Amino acid sequence: MNLLRLHDCARSEEDQAIVARLQSMFGQWNSFAFPEVLQAYRDFDFLLKRSFLTFCRTMPAEQAYRSLHEIWIGATQDLLGFYAERRLLNMARDFERLRDLIELSFFFESRLLNRSASSASPAPAISVILPVYRAQQFLWEALRSLYEQTFQDFEIILVNECGNDDPLEEILAIFGDTRTRIVQKTARARLGMSLNLGIRHARGEFIARMDADDIALPGRFAAQADFLRAHPDITLCGTQYRSFGTANNWSDKPYPLTHPEIQCRSLKYCCFLHPTVMWRRRELIEHGLWYNEEVLAEDTDLFARTVYTLQTANLPETLLLYRREGHNLSIANLKHKDGKQRSLAVVQSMELERNNLKRLYRTLSEEELDLVARKAEDDFAYGDALRIYRHRLGREDLSDLLPPDTSEAMGALSVNLNGRIPVIWGYGWNGQVLEYLLQEQGYREYRIVDQRLQALNGALDSPHAMKLEQLDGRSDAYYVLISMDKHFPDVTERLESFGYREHKDYLEFFLRRGK
Repeated sequence: MNLLRLHDCARSEEDQAIVARLQSMFGQWNSFAFPEVLQAYRDFDFLLKRSFLTFCRTMPAEQAYRSLHEIWIGATQDLLGFYAERRLLNMARDFERLRDLIELSFFFESRLLNRSASSASPAPAISVILPVYRAQQFLWEALRSLYEQTFQDFEIILVNECGNDDPLEEILAIFGDTRTRIVQKTARARLGMSLNLGIRHARGEFIARMDADDIALPGRFAAQADFLRAHPDITLCGTQYRSFGTANNWSDKPYPLTHPEIQCRSLKYCCFLHPTVMWRRRELIEHGLWYNEEVLAEDTDLFARTVYTLQTANLPETLLLYRREGHNLSIANLKHKDGKQRSLAVVQSMELERNNLKRLYRTLSEEELDLVARKAEDDFAYGDALRIYRHRLGREDLSDLLPPDTSEAMGALSVNLNGRIPVIWGYGWNGQVLEYLLQEQGYREYRIVDQRLQALNGALDSPHAMKLEQLDGRSDAYYVLISMDKHFPDVTERLESFGYREHKDYLEFFLRRGK
């Protein structure tokens, strides 16, 4: 730690507090909550990265790196063993989070780069599009993972977002790799504009996406480039991934591999992890498949249009480590509202689903048109789409790809409502989709409750909010629609304690009927 001060690092009160906090934990980590320990080391990791830039002003980068590597190893060498020996970690995922924190840190490796810096090619095979905005805390790992790819014929286009204060030039100078170009964006806008700007500057046969906080495994580019060259009918491919990070409590569900399955699942969901995809630049441009700069979920929108135009695939291999650090953009996007105070992300998602149904309808064969009784395009509904994909995939059960049709649930609501006010239980994504569906069906008077938010003493951002207790004994006035897509006994038990009976007074809206 004294080495940091010697080189004029860790001088600010904030940095001194980080060092003091870490030193207070040495050898007695069990005296602190596990999330506190993770955060203390995450803060220290960032302090070392900022110090690296200072060190490099007075000594060679490799020498500076070795010094900081020794500090990081010294600070973490007993940490994992301490928790393991005392069996202090309750879940396997906690052990994984701690191991990743230590071993995926920038300064864990013994060398700055395990591959010599390469020079730029006038016509690289791959152009990597990487937008950057205040990302220097994790950009180091992302860049190194690219420079250490086994496939080296690529360029990196850093799209520098307007207002970004990351020291990009200093960071790139330390790596000394001339394949990286900075493209400056001059106005703040949604991510789609940044990505389109990067594509316009790309020279590669293939475009690869990468985010500034993720880690590409060494064989990623080789596997995807080899796959696309071996399958000229495929235009876009993604890969599987593994989540990591101090706030990682997410499950990593595999993406479907084949184009028919991907196209099926794309009716409702995004079928690619954005920073894993690679595509043929010319083909997407020729088909006008640019990012939509007006929508919040630019990746889901682009991929949905692509799967109904060109052939796609996902590789079965895990080729990217996807960082989870507590902030989820999809959840943040729910807070954006339209003129009717509905979630803009939900409104755009529902519009995309309607467009997907139209795209699917235009691909129907004569035999498939017979399957849906020759319905017109405007009458083609989600239930009809499920029938088509059961036929195309040759199986009845699509539950691993798509949720059930909710038209029956909407019918059950209309039968049982009997003049009562509908109440949405749970205001996450499904709850806001349900709000949209109610409004589309003409319901203007409805209420919303959220058990989890109320337990945290939070308040719903909606004029329709009510307290759970107001439901007690009022099944004559309210009909409850549970928005979760899994059965939670504590929810139904609480409603039944309030005097509500299943179907007659409440409905688990997104569950398959009969289960």
